Amino acid sequence: MKKIVIIGSGGFAKEVAFLIDEVNKEQNIWDLLGYVDSEIGKKNGKYSIFQNDEWLQQTNEKINVVFGIGSPLLIKSLSSLFIKNKNLSFPNVIHPNVIADWDRIKIGRGNVICASNTFTTDIQIGSFNVFNLDCTIGHDSLINNYNVINPSVNVSGGVKIGNNNLIGTSATILQYLSIDNDITIGANSLVNKSIEEKGVYVGTPAKKIK
Repeated sequence: MKKIVIIGSGGFAKEVAFLIDEVNKEQNIWDLLGYVDSEIGKKNGKYSIFQNDEWLQQTNEKINVVFGIGSPLLIKSLSSLFIKNKNLSFPNVIHPNVIADWDRIKIGRGNVICASNTFTTDIQIGSFNVFNLDCTIGHDSLINNYNVINPSVNVSGGVKIGNNNLIGTSATILQYLSIDNDITIGANSLVNKSIEEKGVYVGTPAKKIK
């Protein structure tokens, strides 16, 4: 079994621990050591905080790392620190029931893909993204890096999503649109036009909050 730790120790980190347990039910891959955070020994659910950030940056052990964090910018900031340690690896952690045409999907590293996601075909996915429960990603979509896509988001075919974006629960992005960088889409919002200017967009259709 391969040693793995989860960055963060909040609610989503606990859900990532559950995801890893689900993966192990299908194929016993991961030896989950616990969370990486400041309060070593503090318990959250089934697992405890194993070590802190400083230890992970300096360790000589071969360790796999996955992010249990829901903030795109925090994921980006921490991953830039940890990738400097060549002993660390960043696997894609994917729930066994995810439906995807993997032969026609390109994917980077460090992605978290929770249960009941569907990815169709000819999709490109970068690194360090979070796909929470029950999302759909349509054909020919491009999703770059450090995006957090919350539960039940629908991304239509041909959509391009940049970097550092937060897509709220049950949002919908219509076909062949683009979302640039550093953008937040509110829950239940409908994106019917491409968004280039960073900011927070909510509503049906989604409009920028001034």
